[in-house]
Amino acid sequence: MISHYPLATLLPWPTGPHHQLPDPDCTLLLEGERGVALQRYQARSPESSPRHWFLPRDQSLIKGGDHPCRAPELETFADQLSLLQTQFPSQRPELWRRSKIHLEKHLKTAQPTEPVSLIFTAGLGAEQTLRCLAQRLAASFSSALNGSLLYIDGADTAGMDSDQVKLDIDNQLRAAFEGDKPAAVIHRLEEFPPGSTLIFYRYCDHEHAAYKRVFLLFTVLLPQDVLGEKKSLREVEENVQDYLRERLVDSNIVSYNGMDGDKYGGLWSRISHLILPVVLEKEVELRGC
Repeated sequence: MISHYPLATLLPWPTGPHHQLPDPDCTLLLEGERGVALQRYQARSPESSPRHWFLPRDQSLIKGGDHPCRAPELETFADQLSLLQTQFPSQRPELWRRSKIHLEKHLKTAQPTEPVSLIFTAGLGAEQTLRCLAQRLAASFSSALNGSLLYIDGADTAGMDSDQVKLDIDNQLRAAFEGDKPAAVIHRLEEFPPGSTLIFYRYCDHEHAAYKRVFLLFTVLLPQDVLGEKKSLREVEENVQDYLRERLVDSNIVSYNGMDGDKYGGLWSRISHLILPVVLEKEVELRGC
């Protein structure tokens, strides 16, 4: 009976194309007036009757349609990351160390207050490696949440109307994050129509992001053939910041939905938490992913 669950609201079983059933045995964080309580529950199967399941009364806990029950499997993520290191042996140790810390911190947080994001970057000679490694890392994160990933390539949007691309990105991300794709690879950020990238304000905001238990991995392909292996992470970050500004900012823009210097500063502050250089892998460049 509902009276047995004073912190919860009984809702109909979701049936839409982007609504996934809760895991059979998982933990929901239920927020009450006197703090946070953990409530274990056993979800009914979709064939059983009545078709109901429990969600917190405070819908901000699943704001924006976040999956109501994504319990991370940290061992799965660790195993996938170890496998990746064998498949991409030329990468700097700091790439593995920092990305592991960054992503595991998010996965270990029971109730994230913001999404997790990072930027991979490489020179022209490592384009395949950049794309493949980004996809594999995002897939590793998703596997810990029993999901898959969304892939959007900026090169496919070159020359398109900025507002339309912005709408398309919004629709794809919303469908992915409300469905079974908690990770998205935004490949070649520098190739997107500048104004369209403002959509990432909505998805990467520190306080009001639309979805919390998600991962956005951006890639930037720098114009030089090879990134110097002796470059510090700080130098790499500055290279990426300057190049994106060059590609995305138009000083002549006066439109409210265009990209100017101030808006670029806001975007950069939201997506630049961690920037890591990717080193060319000869086998990947020859054979692909």
